[in-house]
Amino acid sequence: MLNFAFTSEVWLNILFQALAAGFIGPAFAMLFTVPTRFLALIALGSALTRGVRALLEAMNVEIVVATFLACCVCSLIFIYFGPKLHAPRPIFTVPCIISLIPGVHAYHALLALMQVIDNSDVAQSTIYIHELFHRGMLSLGIISAIAVGIAIPPLFFYKYRHTKL
Repeated sequence: MLNFAFTSEVWLNILFQALAAGFIGPAFAMLFTVPTRFLALIALGSALTRGVRALLEAMNVEIVVATFLACCVCSLIFIYFGPKLHAPRPIFTVPCIISLIPGVHAYHALLALMQVIDNSDVAQSTIYIHELFHRGMLSLGIISAIAVGIAIPPLFFYKYRHTKL
């Protein structure tokens, strides 16, 4: 069930995540020499993308679905603004989704794998195997949601790519 009642702590968490993503996106974009005139828009897109995901998570939406919807929002925004700015969409969308990469979940999956390999206790290994598959499948689901969320919207709005808006 969706939860629409947020405390100030939840709003601060969403704001903090969005603000942090606003720094991460342009930093990643600078690694690939994106023109500096686009960095502010990338920061705004990164913050919006992460903020949408954090807001959906606060509403008790599953993280994979929230990631998919946030990536769709990001892709839709830059399908519209990309041609207006005379820049390809991936210049904007790729840095904006970097803060959605499931690094912590993948890290915990690898730690669980190491514990399974090193552990001789069968009962403890069962717990680590459960953790490995849970975190691994969650990471795979989030990465798939990012890929599909970025790739699907252009298929529906392909006609706008080559027309003047």
